[in-house]
Amino acid sequence: MPFHEAASEVGWVMANTVSTWAREVHERNPHLLPPAGSTAAAVAWLVGLPNLLALHPAADELHDEITSVVARVRQVIDRPPDRIYAGPCDAQVEGERCTDHLYARPGSHTARCATCGTEHDVDERRRWMIDYAADLRVTATVALGWTRLLLDKTIPRGTWDSWVSRGRIVPHGTDASGRPVFRFGDVRDLALAHVSKPRHAA
Repeated sequence: MPFHEAASEVGWVMANTVSTWAREVHERNPHLLPPAGSTAAAVAWLVGLPNLLALHPAADELHDEITSVVARVRQVIDRPPDRIYAGPCDAQVEGERCTDHLYARPGSHTARCATCGTEHDVDERRRWMIDYAADLRVTATVALGWTRLLLDKTIPRGTWDSWVSRGRIVPHGTDASGRPVFRFGDVRDLALAHVSKPRHAA
């Protein structure tokens, strides 16, 4: 799946900005218990200290940096008009393989590469991605995300947990973090069978 470079960068900037100011506030107020671990914890800690923040010698700088990074985050996460991911372009252009990714509007049968201009059949590209992904081992979160992305089918997490507990879907090992991984082809087949059932039998 494509890596969102802008989101990764602004996530790092946000975490660094928040942790820097949390550390600064704590150093000036060592009697306060510092936040533990995550960016979310640091944010919650700072939010609970409005008076201290207002009296901080660099309050204006703190405000400017925090509001600036929040604005950048909103720019990245605000969703553009819904588009369907149609896979990598991979077209050969002047002897080079195009590495851009394709997106199509819902209902559209073709997707034009924004980089090289090659036009692709959306259904063909998605079938290729589904077949390619079939033997990949992925976590439950990734499997459910790919089901939405590639199959346009939403499987509730409760349904997934029921499948696992009843042995309808079984893990094929674990990832580097020890989380169970599942063959996506098995998830695909079960998801398609599930959504094709009459509602009363789901």
